[in-house]
Amino acid sequence: MIDSLSPVYLFEKSHSQIEQAESVEAALALMRENYELDNLTYHLSQTVISKVDSLYVRTTYPAAWVGRYLMRNYMAIDPVVVEGFERSLPFFWEELRITEAAVNFLQDAKDHGLGGNGYSVPVTDKFARRALVSFNGSKENWREFVANFRNDWIELSHRIHAKAMRELYGEDDPVPVLSPRELECLHWSALGKDHKAVAIILGISEHTARDYLKSARIKLGCANIAQAIAKALKLRVISP
Repeated sequence: MIDSLSPVYLFEKSHSQIEQAESVEAALALMRENYELDNLTYHLSQTVISKVDSLYVRTTYPAAWVGRYLMRNYMAIDPVVVEGFERSLPFFWEELRITEAAVNFLQDAKDHGLGGNGYSVPVTDKFARRALVSFNGSKENWREFVANFRNDWIELSHRIHAKAMRELYGEDDPVPVLSPRELECLHWSALGKDHKAVAIILGISEHTARDYLKSARIKLGCANIAQAIAKALKLRVISP
């Protein structure tokens, strides 16, 4: 079926459906059908100082597998997640380093009828929020298949991310632009460190640490650091 449809048609159809879908999960399901994929996953990474959490994940994988994945904390060893958020360019799953810990995870996925080929697209928006959109399929000519749609999938991944942000925050995204240092200072403050301890951890002066915290507080529109930390956590710009 897909061979008889032009990439332009599939792209325009998917683009329109993403905008009109009632949810990110529904949009992923429509894209999976359009491109005859096995599964699609959107993972938003709340990344602060190399920490990745799973507060927002939408996928077409079976609910039973998703539950097993979470119960066994597979995210901590899943090579797509572990290495994927370190990358800035799209990649095939076969390029990933498979650790000893990941071997059992991959076998478990295979035993549950999952696996196959994969291709992931890292997304970074203007607020430095990072996401990963992963495409999973079983076609034998996987690389050739991906090559036909790679550029379209990259653009559609950004549309999925934009929809996810609207799903999280509404039409008016309230996230302010915080610098990496401001985020780091807020992160350590959220862990109970005062500005003196933050300065030591980050290798900056106490005065500089205090200034970063102050500027972050002002950008967040808060009266004190405690309020700023609470708002930053609510907006998911930090994840202690």
